[in-house]
Amino acid sequence: MDNTYTIDNSTKLVHDITKLTISNSHRLITLDLKDLYVNIPTTEAIDIARTQLLKHNNKNITEQICTLLEMILQQNYFEFQEQIYQPTKGVVMGSPISGITAEIFYNT
Repeated sequence: MDNTYTIDNSTKLVHDITKLTISNSHRLITLDLKDLYVNIPTTEAIDIARTQLLKHNNKNITEQICTLLEMILQQNYFEFQEQIYQPTKGVVMGSPISGITAEIFYNT
């Protein structure tokens, strides 16, 4: 199922916003999930990805993708104040895979 409210990038967002017609009855609401990335259970996100992938792929391809996803998520590191850390739960903020993992988990 496509999410019609997903934003591809900030340039597209700006373009789309400039075309909106806003009346006095409209309200802008923003939502933020506290500690978004560290609260994503990676095992559950991989299970959700597996279920979704099986709808459109054979089992072999699905397992290969899920194995790669698991390997990437297990090897997530980040640097803070010249120290390298590996998170004990969730995914690393700023990693290219983190946003995708969040969408997998929160959009099902």
